[in-house]
Parts: sequence; structure tokens; C-alpha cells
Amino acid sequence: MKNILICLFSGLLAGFPFNAAPADAPELKYGLYIHYGMDTFLHAREKGRLPVERFAPATVNVMAWAQTAKEAGMTFAVLTAKHESGFCLWGSQGYDYDIAHSPFKGDIISDFIAACKVKGILPGVHYSIPDAYNEGAVRFRGDVLPPYFNVIKQHITELNTKYPELRLLILDVSSRLSSAQLDELRRIVKRLNPQCSVWPIDKDGTAEPHYDAATVNERWMFSPKDRLNSAQQLFNGYQKCQSAGKAFVLNVGPAPSGLIPGNQIAVLMELKTLIANSPAGSPSREPTGGKPPLERLKHVKALYEQGLINKEDYDRKVKEIMNSL
Repeated sequence: MKNILICLFSGLLAGFPFNAAPADAPELKYGLYIHYGMDTFLHAREKGRLPVERFAPATVNVMAWAQTAKEAGMTFAVLTAKHESGFCLWGSQGYDYDIAHSPFKGDIISDFIAACKVKGILPGVHYSIPDAYNEGAVRFRGDVLPPYFNVIKQHITELNTKYPELRLLILDVSSRLSSAQLDELRRIVKRLNPQCSVWPIDKDGTAEPHYDAATVNERWMFSPKDRLNSAQQLFNGYQKCQSAGKAFVLNVGPAPSGLIPGNQIAVLMELKTLIANSPAGSPSREPTGGKPPLERLKHVKALYEQGLINKEDYDRKVKEIMNSL
């Protein structure tokens, strides 16, 4: 029996075909939401659309974002590629309210994905359907008319073409889309980037979401005088998600400099301690206990292929499984 298992393992290690664990299965359970964009640069009590020139950080340390997610015990991170202002964090073809028309010179999304890969974090992006730039106001209800839907299709196509390593796309307030529109967006993603999961989220909660989100700071984007939610309060939300089988995505609002304020990071670390000391333990702990060796090996290989563990950890885990026979 042992020899048979070893043969099966050898076939698996040589590339024996099997479907890796879906990206929205166990690896997307606890993640970092990063709300960073044009609204980060709002001044106190300022209203209205900001000029594209306002987006002018000297540098943005995306590696620190990925490191924060890793240190907090998270397995994925989601960046606001387009929030409700309509400003895009990538250069969009024929679109003038984006990072390419700002003073900032660089590709934040590409750098973010690369940083996540280095730190073993799955990268995702948030795309807001409500869009003040394209619709004249932030609208949480009402049909998405064809001209704006064509813009959305272009954006989703660009994101999944320019950034094929994306593993999650959150469509915020997708309840505004018709069933046909949502299906069309899903088909675009599946065709261009089949490893990317699509989470359509209804703002008013009438549709069951894949996740619940909370925020360390009071608002989603940075505000210097925001109060912080307590680690215990956030831990309660985390536990409810774990019990319901949902992902828990916890937001931070980096400052205009791109740095996550130290007090927000302190809450994340305190929450990590609460999670580690809870009966369920850390979400990043490998959920393989009690599984047959072949299933454990498949799981480890899936983790490696999705960038959740490095080659050294992969080899070590495979050796441990082999030695357990």
C-alpha cells in the first residue's frame, strides 16, 4: 500500500493533472482590504470631485501593505482599483481620470501584485459600480445604462488582461447590474483570467455575500482624526464570519504617503493575538488535519501553485507527508 501511495505521489509531483483548490475556497478566508485612491487626498470637509492632479504621492510602499497582511495572519489582500470617485489606479485606454493622467508615475496595481507574490499573499482588487465620475453622482440604486456599462466592461477587460495574476475581483454594489450584465462580466473574467474569483456584493445586503467586511479606521479611506474600532469588536465580526463560512476582509486606510498608520497596524496585531488564542486558532493554519495523505499533498500543491507558500515550505511539507507514510 505504501508503494502504491508513493507512486501516486510521484505522479502528482511530476505534474499529474488535478484541479487546484478554487481561489475562493479555504485560502480566501481572512484578508486585508486596502482603501487607497483619490479620496485619500480629500481635505477636511472638502466636497466634490478632486482634480486628477491631486493624486501625487511621492512614493507608495506597497511592499509594506503585503507585509502587514502577512504579519496579521492573512492570506489575501484587496486593493481599490476603482472606488466611488471613479478614479482608476491603472492607466485605462481612452480614460482621463486615472493614474496615468496624475503626477504620480508608476503602476501601483502591478507593484501591489508583485509585493503580494513575494510575501505569499493572494492579490485582489475592488471595483466599484457606483461611480461619481461616470454617472455624475455616487448612485447605490438604479440600472446601469449601456454607455457606462461599456466603460465597466472595458475596465474589467483591462484589469484581467494587464494583471493576469489577480486572484479576486470584488464588484461592489453589483445589485445595480442586471443578471445579463453580471453574467457578461463573469464571462469576461473567466475567459481572460480563469483563476480569478468574482465576488458580486450587494450594498444593501439583500444578496448573500461571500464575505463580510469591517474597517479598523472609522471610515474606509484615510482620515487623520478617525477613531479606531477595537480589536475585540473586530474579533467578534471575525468569529461570526468563521461560523458562517464567510471570508472576513478587514480594511485599513493608508495615509496619502501610502503608509498604513501605526495605530491601525497595532489593532491588527492585537486582533491576531485574539485569533491565535481562540479555540479555532489562526485562519492561516493549514486545514489538513485528519485528511488522507493524497488529499494533503493535493492541498499543499494547490497552496504552492497559488503562491501561498514558497518552494522551501512546499518541499518541507511534501517531505513531512512522505515521512508520515
